[in-house]
Amino acid sequence: MFMVYLDHAATSNPKPQCVIEAMSHYASEGSANPGRGSHPLANRAARLLFETRERLKTFLGAEAAGEVVFTANVTEALNLALFGLLKPGDEVLVSSLEHNAMMRPLRLLEQQGVRITKIASDPKSGVIDLKLLAQSLSTNTKLVAINHASNAFGTLQPLDAIGELCRQHECLLLADCAQTAGHLPIDMASAKIDLLAFTGHKGLLGPMGTGGLIINTRAQKNGIKPLILGGTGSLSESENQPEFLPDALESGTPNLPGIAGLNAGVKWLQQQGINRLHQQELALCQRLMVGLSQLPNVRLIGPAMNAPRTAVVSFVIKGMDNGEVDDLLGNQHQIYCRTGLHCAPAAHRALGTFPEGSIRFSLGATTTAEDVDCAIAAVKAICTATVAADE
Repeated sequence: MFMVYLDHAATSNPKPQCVIEAMSHYASEGSANPGRGSHPLANRAARLLFETRERLKTFLGAEAAGEVVFTANVTEALNLALFGLLKPGDEVLVSSLEHNAMMRPLRLLEQQGVRITKIASDPKSGVIDLKLLAQSLSTNTKLVAINHASNAFGTLQPLDAIGELCRQHECLLLADCAQTAGHLPIDMASAKIDLLAFTGHKGLLGPMGTGGLIINTRAQKNGIKPLILGGTGSLSESENQPEFLPDALESGTPNLPGIAGLNAGVKWLQQQGINRLHQQELALCQRLMVGLSQLPNVRLIGPAMNAPRTAVVSFVIKGMDNGEVDDLLGNQHQIYCRTGLHCAPAAHRALGTFPEGSIRFSLGATTTAEDVDCAIAAVKAICTATVAADE
């Protein structure tokens, strides 16, 4: 079936063949519980976990492989960081473009005595106001929690500058990299990121049900409480939770086929070259933005074409309901995208698209120029039909 998939911000599709093969192998003939046995299959499973941590450490610029804690997704990773670190009386600074994966845990913590301060952003691009951020940092600020890139608009926040401010004020930086890991180069150390939350199924090209939190030495000194306690395959003689990473925060049997797929996805990205893929996505993004900007009644929302951004393009069509556009794109033109608020009401409030939301095209490593041109042609056909109907 003909299909143009432009919903990579939700999940990448299709996955590289190597991801499917790796998952199939560990599901069909490599199933074993790492750390829960000494037979060859269990040892091979343990090596897979070690190899994947090492690969992620290198790919994301972490200090050590043991700092990589596997989770089911970025939402769990953010919950682990927030609930594990924050106590009543602590202050957290956030951007105005955060996803609900960040805001919902924070709102519950707010009810428990944690102070949440939103830092305003530019009303057109969504980029955080660094001067206001610097002015808002105080001795009570425990954490700056930032969505590296907006899933709704592609806004890319200046993590290097934010990380420098955090070091100057001796607070921690938590980066939600759900929309950037695998889409652009990230170096956790040079950006001064203390905690990096990622998901496996988007830019990293792995399967759903994978993700993680990387915790550097500086963050570890603050002590992070686990969300779940239980068997780790280590210190089995003790009924107390291990205190060393990753075991302290990683209880229960891991998703071995999923981690195998994640490992294969990151390996594929390394072989292709993350810089080359990033430039390819940005070039296609610009092609898409230029094409859409020339259509009647289309209004682009978010950063300018030449501004730092990810390959996410958000827009509305004047006089049309976003849901109606989504239906036409999907069912008449086979353009698969996402419309609405994208689980990020804060972002849409900040850029003036709440409560209607927007139409979002999001590109990935497998997007082609033909895909982009088909999407532009589909929107043009919808706009032309709308203008004709008005006349």
